[in-house]
Amino acid sequence: MKREILKEISKQLDTFSETPALDAQVLLAHITGKSRAWLLAHPELNLSPAEEKKLNNALSKLKNDIPLPYVIGHWEFFGLELHISDAVLIPRPETEELVEYALDWLRANDGHRVLDVGTGSGCIPISLARNAPDLNVVGVDISSSALDIARQNAQKHEEGLHHKDRKSTKFLEKSQRKTFKINSSEVQFIQSNLFSNFPVFQRSTFNLILANLPYIPTKTLKTLDVYHREPTLALDGGADGLDWIRQLLTDAPRYLSSKGAIMLEIDSSHGEGALALADEFFPESKNELVQDLSGRDRFIIIQT
Repeated sequence: MKREILKEISKQLDTFSETPALDAQVLLAHITGKSRAWLLAHPELNLSPAEEKKLNNALSKLKNDIPLPYVIGHWEFFGLELHISDAVLIPRPETEELVEYALDWLRANDGHRVLDVGTGSGCIPISLARNAPDLNVVGVDISSSALDIARQNAQKHEEGLHHKDRKSTKFLEKSQRKTFKINSSEVQFIQSNLFSNFPVFQRSTFNLILANLPYIPTKTLKTLDVYHREPTLALDGGADGLDWIRQLLTDAPRYLSSKGAIMLEIDSSHGEGALALADEFFPESKNELVQDLSGRDRFIIIQT
């Protein structure tokens, strides 16, 4: 007798997941290799012994508070499947909105040189390269482990690679390559603490600087579930949550071209404080506080 496996999994996830039905679909799709649409159209199915074992192992990890993207090793962002590990922050929908703002600005201003500070999984540079032509995008991160993931993702989505090859184990090996060709754009990743490792010749060469930096105040972070679930290095914003943003705004003018822009993702509680910093460091620029789709303060946009 076939089982309504999605309902079974959803029921097990209900006690510790905010979206048990969706998580059940994503998990089962990962285990069976079927699409979520196929699973919804075929709610009754039997798993093989190997699939049952994978499912039980995954459920055990989820019950131990390991986030689903880390359990399955990948996550979707801006329509792209990305390799994910606990070395990087899990990409959020709000950051997809940041990508949308960046693409709109690049199209309107004929920008081609982009810097993403705190690139993590590389989700921002790769999404930009897949959706805008002739870009030169640089992603920087302080973490070498995060950059390993970013390079794997860039290699996975590089031009000329067949879909079946992108999922092979070969593409999950560490890559030491620095430049990747994605559509007609080039993407490269550099290890750097903000701008500290940038060579002099790269100053004043970026039309657009993007950053989704750690922005949770240290004391607040220690009270949140995410403190034990995702890398602290990608979350801890210092005493007031603005340490990294303050330092970036201090250094950014030396690397931003004239008539350029800076776009920052911020914590919803930092709106006025982050805007005040933008006004302090860029008093002659057009500085805006922008809300996300849920109406929360989420982005600072500086246009010089």
